[in-house]
Amino acid sequence: MSHTFITSARRLLHLGELDKAARAAEHEIEYASESGDSGDLWSARLVKADVLSALGQTERALGYLDSLPPPDSTDIGACVGLRIRRGSYSGALGRFVPALHLLQEAEAMAHDARMFEALADAYLSRAFIYFLQKDYVSSERLYRATLSIGEKLEGWYLRGNALWGIGKNLMIQRHYEEALPWLDQALSIFKAAAARLDTAMVWSELGVCRLGVGQDELAMELFRKAEAVNKEAGFIHNYQVFLANIGNVYLHRRDYLTALAYYQRAVSLARQINDPVSVKKWTYNINLAYARIRAQVDHDWPHSAA
Repeated sequence: MSHTFITSARRLLHLGELDKAARAAEHEIEYASESGDSGDLWSARLVKADVLSALGQTERALGYLDSLPPPDSTDIGACVGLRIRRGSYSGALGRFVPALHLLQEAEAMAHDARMFEALADAYLSRAFIYFLQKDYVSSERLYRATLSIGEKLEGWYLRGNALWGIGKNLMIQRHYEEALPWLDQALSIFKAAAARLDTAMVWSELGVCRLGVGQDELAMELFRKAEAVNKEAGFIHNYQVFLANIGNVYLHRRDYLTALAYYQRAVSLARQINDPVSVKKWTYNINLAYARIRAQVDHDWPHSAA
């Protein structure tokens, strides 16, 4: 029963049902602590940490894991899962060197134990860190490796996220038309699974592509839908990204003051969750909006004075 409960908690997490996943994890931590089942106890602890990270409390999630006694070295699943989370959270906090080291350790352990789902999870985390470092070649390579594994396993999570990652790498390099089929495939998988946060995540990437080809109305529609889902779920990390994307639409429309307001909201949330990568990006956007405002004033001032 305990294993089934853990599977349910993890599924709730993947579906974006964060409150339900948190309650399930706490219930299982209490149950496994009393029964002495260290494997299920660690599985529940990892779900609890993932919920904290999803809610924008990544530093707290990392601190929670670091506060626990390490799992027994014979519990390979717990050892791999712990390294994946510590690596992923460290990467999200901009600590790339230790993050990559932890993830590569996890990959080696998972490979030796033939734990292919865990191996693909580690690939996903390392691929995203490479994305943050703007190493898009390495990032796409790992997303494709994840897709190869995911196509051999049951379930939607790995395949959907791998397809999303490939599309995201193409999108960020402004290969918008090439990115769309990958993102559309990911969207179909996430919708079929009723994974609302992942669906919203793909809406946002599709919105960037649509804005990139000049379809700002469609882009705004996609960003607004993504914003609403993440605001309701309390998923601050993605919510601040979607706010910045809405700001980009207003910047495209030359409504610089409104764009500035959205960027300022986004950077405030990024600082709140200690996301240094986003703080840097939204600060750049704020400076860009100010520069556009100054240029507009300089252009309009002679006409006003006349």
